[in-house]
Amino acid sequence: MSGETMESSLEESRPNEDMYDAHGPSEHRRELADRLIRRLEVKDHNSIFEMISGKAYYGGSLLMILVFFYWIFIHSANDNPDIGVSILMSLEFPNVAIAVMLFGLLSAFFRDYSRELGQLLPSLVSGALIIVCGFYFLEPLVYGLVTNDLEIQTAVWRSVRLGLLWGGVTYCAHFLVDASLLLWLKQFCANHDIDISPMAEEPVHSPQDESIA
Repeated sequence: MSGETMESSLEESRPNEDMYDAHGPSEHRRELADRLIRRLEVKDHNSIFEMISGKAYYGGSLLMILVFFYWIFIHSANDNPDIGVSILMSLEFPNVAIAVMLFGLLSAFFRDYSRELGQLLPSLVSGALIIVCGFYFLEPLVYGLVTNDLEIQTAVWRSVRLGLLWGGVTYCAHFLVDASLLLWLKQFCANHDIDISPMAEEPVHSPQDESIA
């Protein structure tokens, strides 16, 4: 009898655990989905497909433009890499440009995901990576102003190219993060049979209507 009683008590406790698993984590996901719908201004369920395609398209195009920019204006440019080697990790200028692209992209990824998920660690990493990118961006100018090894025109041109790469990957990351979040939103709505209804527009009240009323 004691064994049957124990088994019956376990069976009674299982629905409660299932309810906790169903309503606990999914509540946070529903809040995330609602926040994404409002921030990204998702009109209806069908518009998610167009938004994913559009943001991924622009993100991929911008990323390829940055790759061509690096290849033409940095890798193939007549710029002596032995002059103005960075004191941070002893990187030459072409490698510094790659580091700025990589760290800038990761920083923007971590910052956007931290904003949506409300986590602390990604923001800390993003802030640290921004400082590294800023150091690489300002270092050529300091070399040109303080030392005689690097001409001031070359120093300014290096910082300009690094700034363009940094800003480009940051802007590109926004498209890619939004596309990945929209992809998650689409899958979440499909798994839970959630239909995003068209956003209702608020009626505009004119002063004449108020005076008549």
